[in-house]
Amino acid sequence: MSLFEEHKAERRARIIEAARALVTKHGYDGLTMRDLAEAARVSVPTLYNLFEGGKDAILVAELERASIVIASRIKVDGSFFERGMSAFEAGMDLIEAQPAFFRAAMRMFLTSPVTGEMRRRVEDGYVAIMASNLRAAKKAGQLVDWVDPEIVARHMHAQYMACFLAWGIGELDFPSFRAAALSGICHLLIGVTTGPFNAEAVARLKKLYKEAALHPTKEVRHAAKSKSKSNDR
Repeated sequence: MSLFEEHKAERRARIIEAARALVTKHGYDGLTMRDLAEAARVSVPTLYNLFEGGKDAILVAELERASIVIASRIKVDGSFFERGMSAFEAGMDLIEAQPAFFRAAMRMFLTSPVTGEMRRRVEDGYVAIMASNLRAAKKAGQLVDWVDPEIVARHMHAQYMACFLAWGIGELDFPSFRAAALSGICHLLIGVTTGPFNAEAVARLKKLYKEAALHPTKEVRHAAKSKSKSNDR
């Protein structure tokens, strides 16, 4: 890498770090390019030169960086289920550490009229992580031979994003988000995996059911009370 490229990469990293801090403090709507330029010690034109698309592109760059972090934390010597769970937990760790940022990213994707292509690029990166593990599982005979690993990965991503959205708008707290996303993914995997992969997914799902019975969410408790009142009538 040339000195120019090193300097450019350093400025990009500084801008992303500043954006993360400002979004955490002021939210997505409170992030302005002028404030960001001041916090990152660059000019406003430099921001647009380095991130075509403005603040949306900066948030996308951080999401893409997060996917690289997740990929780097995948267990290379574990079972296929363990590899998948290591990616899942890495993603959850990032969200738990920066909840305001990830809520802002979700808001951007929902409200910005120009982020469609950016969203697809981010989605493709996360799907690729899951599909790679599923392709290896299929090669090892632990994924049924008639399914396409990428299609399964996209269904897993859709399930995860539905729970992410519920968390982002406040319908789920973080533990419930984590449990709901993991439950949905395990239910999906049970239908397409075989051998040890399937056995581990079943075991993890059974554990989730047991944990839910011992520690029901507010929604479950509310439903149980409503049912009880109905039975008393």
